[in-house]
Amino acid sequence: MTPRRAIILAAGQGMRLRPTIDDRPKGLIDVAGEPLVGRSMRLLRAHGIERVTIVAGYRADQFRDFASRRADVDVVVNEDYAATGSMASCAAAIDAGVDGDILLLESDIVFEERALAAILAAPARDATLVSGPTGAGDEVWVHAVEGRLRAMSKRAEDLPSSVGEFVGITRLSAEAAAMMRDAFAAFVARHSHGRMDYETGALIAVAGRTPIAVVVVPDLRWGEIDDERQYARVAAMRWE
Repeated sequence: MTPRRAIILAAGQGMRLRPTIDDRPKGLIDVAGEPLVGRSMRLLRAHGIERVTIVAGYRADQFRDFASRRADVDVVVNEDYAATGSMASCAAAIDAGVDGDILLLESDIVFEERALAAILAAPARDATLVSGPTGAGDEVWVHAVEGRLRAMSKRAEDLPSSVGEFVGITRLSAEAAAMMRDAFAAFVARHSHGRMDYETGALIAVAGRTPIAVVVVPDLRWGEIDDERQYARVAAMRWE
């Protein structure tokens, strides 16, 4: 089943970008004349995604204003964004009623249109997108066996091998999303806090129980914006 809904995780404070973006959330940074989430949504619509849920936190009012002008966008707020990880935001969307198969994206990425074409064309209902090395810094490396996700790490040397970089676009069946929600609940019960990452934490936990395909596009053009250097890299790239 092809997903018709997407979740964009956008609750973070973007502390490393504060001198550059002032009081905006990272997802509302302009690149090539449009905000990152606006660009992502435009490409999502072109690939059949009918509704988008943005999970906001820091300066949620700005995302509410952004969504107020778009009929196909909902905003869910992770009120505890400053003390939790990205999986808490994913859980907030699921708890708010986002169901069925979904695409899960990070708000602070910019990518070629074919990134979505590749992940949506994958035969697996559960899959994550991987690129070749970008040299952008702060990479999350992916270890896969026979095309299936096994591990991730920011230290490539900690993995048996690497097939490339985690992009931040993941396709999830309703069942896998529910498993990630359950993994988060178990994490909170065990650790008494919600600082769990959705990718290196929940997605990897689920990959140990059900197959998560790895879709590799070696020459994919994309970028994440976590700091000023990464912002400069992405801003200097040519986007359609």
